[in-house]
Amino acid sequence: MIKLKQVITQLNDNDFNRINESFKKTKADNYSLLFQSYRSGSLSDTEIIKQLVISSNSFYVLKSRLYDKIQEHLSVDVFSTRENLIKQLLQVPEVCFNMPRETAIAFLNKLEKELLKFDLHNDLLVVYSALKKMHLYSEKYFYYSQLFNKHTALALSLEKAEEILGNFNRILGHYNFSRSQQDLDTLRFLSNEIVNLYTLNRSHQIEIIKCFIELQLNLFCEENKNNGASTAEIIQSTRKIFSQLPETSPQKKWEIVLDYLAFEYYLSIAEYKTALGLYETVNDSLHTLLLYNNICITSKFLGSKIKFCDETGRNEDLLEDPKIIEMLHDTEDSHARVVIGTYTSMLHFKRKNLKEAINCLNSVLNNFSFKDFFHESINIKLTLAYFYLFQKEYDLVELTLKSVSRKIKSEQLEKYYHVLHLIKIFESEMNKTGNAKALAKNKDLFTLFMANNKKGNEVLSHLIPELKRKY
Repeated sequence: MIKLKQVITQLNDNDFNRINESFKKTKADNYSLLFQSYRSGSLSDTEIIKQLVISSNSFYVLKSRLYDKIQEHLSVDVFSTRENLIKQLLQVPEVCFNMPRETAIAFLNKLEKELLKFDLHNDLLVVYSALKKMHLYSEKYFYYSQLFNKHTALALSLEKAEEILGNFNRILGHYNFSRSQQDLDTLRFLSNEIVNLYTLNRSHQIEIIKCFIELQLNLFCEENKNNGASTAEIIQSTRKIFSQLPETSPQKKWEIVLDYLAFEYYLSIAEYKTALGLYETVNDSLHTLLLYNNICITSKFLGSKIKFCDETGRNEDLLEDPKIIEMLHDTEDSHARVVIGTYTSMLHFKRKNLKEAINCLNSVLNNFSFKDFFHESINIKLTLAYFYLFQKEYDLVELTLKSVSRKIKSEQLEKYYHVLHLIKIFESEMNKTGNAKALAKNKDLFTLFMANNKKGNEVLSHLIPELKRKY
């Protein structure tokens, strides 16, 4: 291996001494002898083989492993931190123009090997661009040109995958408010798109995106319940992919999204003990969680937080002052803004600030058009009607309830007929029919409401625990 001898003789004194010291510390005598012999040129290969008492095949393996160790030293700890990776990549031009060609290629080949482990296509473009130029007069020029083109395509595929994910989350926000079949069909189409893209370009990053889309379909649309992997299996496999990513990978920061989706799953099956640890992790990141809206519909956590805290008796988490809470979010994300408004109103309600709670919901109704989002308007208006009941503002309760019931009856929206049962309960409260017969009827009506308040047409998830206690 002529290249090995060249690399060793071209090492600067600091690198040579450092590598040699590492062999001494680990008592790697064979490596040390070969390393020093090639540096000094004092022994031929035949003499080294005799001195080491090994076969020619073993000597070849020894040289190959020594070359790998020198490469490791030249790009040591590339993935320990993001700063180290950036530093290594910034060094590429300097290495190419200030080191002997063989040493520079050894450095780049090692960097290439490590970057390939983690599908870091954009970073690989820097390496392949350099390798391509350094082999301009070699037969390997075409080989590295092809690799450069391949990883350009992979980088574009990853960008396309993130674009699909962003569109999926935007449409999922619409579906969450509308529950329309058209939105659901679009979500299914985007899910198929990401499957096709992953089939063509299998990488960890695109697989994570595919898993996030599958998880959200399962959790928020009740899709694929009987096909393919279960939600728990997808969570587990996605967790494994994250564990294989280096700390320097941009996708590593997305793990908080997986924690959130896992929390939603365990909350949905009432595994509160398992959900607790995930809840605490996600809630600690609430300040920035809503900024992940292109990765996942994370704003839904706010409604789930209210439900979880009510179900598990963590009332202290719902008594924080809404006026001092700062949640960074995209001000153009209407879904997030509406959910934040509902969440804030519920916090005021928990703190017995009914006037503030009502003002929050009225502000939401005044600032957003719910023409195409009747499902969400039910959530807002029935919550508002419930608050008015506490204030005993019965005229406003009646006005709010009529706008909902009229729409359901006039357009024969059968999937919302169960909402009429809850409206009757509110009307009974408003009419002050508190006798035993009326209470029993209200209990029966609430049982009917809950029996039909399922995933596809579920309303008032943030208020259900409160209603359960009362009815």
